[in-house]
Amino acid sequence: MLKGAILCLCLSAVLASTTVDRGSRVAGGTDALAAEYPYIVSVQRFLLLRANHVCGGTIINDFHVLSAAECFASNLNSRYRVQAGKLSLNQFEITEQTINVLNFVIHPSYDQSLSPFNIAVIRLTSPFGFTAFIQPINLPAPDTIHSGIVRFAGWGSTSVSLLPSTPALLQQARVAVFPNPACQALMADPEDPQMTPITPLHVCLGPVTGGIGPCSGDAGGPVAQVVDGRHELVGILGWSPPICAIPGLPSVTVRASAHIAWINAVINPNPEELKSTN
Repeated sequence: MLKGAILCLCLSAVLASTTVDRGSRVAGGTDALAAEYPYIVSVQRFLLLRANHVCGGTIINDFHVLSAAECFASNLNSRYRVQAGKLSLNQFEITEQTINVLNFVIHPSYDQSLSPFNIAVIRLTSPFGFTAFIQPINLPAPDTIHSGIVRFAGWGSTSVSLLPSTPALLQQARVAVFPNPACQALMADPEDPQMTPITPLHVCLGPVTGGIGPCSGDAGGPVAQVVDGRHELVGILGWSPPICAIPGLPSVTVRASAHIAWINAVINPNPEELKSTN
């Protein structure tokens, strides 16, 4: 019911809108610069001998990457790799490093919906060699609530129509955090305003006027904020509506600071408490 209501709201907003440029880039229309997001990776799934981009991810140390659970939940037995130090996924770059995925752990509470537990930790077969183009992001203190301007990036679709359009280069945008109470109200079921998929474990992003937002292929990527001169992880990109960056809907991400204890437990696992999936 709720998912159907959100889909209806998405389509209604698209039909009603006359202000969105159909050729504009969902990510805000700007190419990222080299080393501007040294912590972002492309998560790629193997199909026979070819690996294709499916999601983004965020480097948190030399062996581990954070991403979204939805990137793996439907393909638990597939093989994956990550590429770091990239701007273009279409050509070799001297700054890149490609490493296979050893295994991944999906949050046990993830239920394949607009879940605040849409998070996964990836373990690599070998470590990154950190350079100016490949660096880990800072994790926030537990339960930090960020506000103000944040940034996100990804290689997802840049189209605001039903037809995807893949960018040549990594795209990035800077937007404001949308207050959680307002986001809960905006995303509530029209037939039952008390029913909303947004929880305090989410971070919502503006603008709700449309034209800027993550899209298919961006899930798992970082939402970051500069804190004391360093990039700090605010959220993990995840669910997006069927048509991206439409007026009337915020972008919804998983709040990273809500999962610090779980992330640390996965990185330093107790074999009796954690079950990895590969």
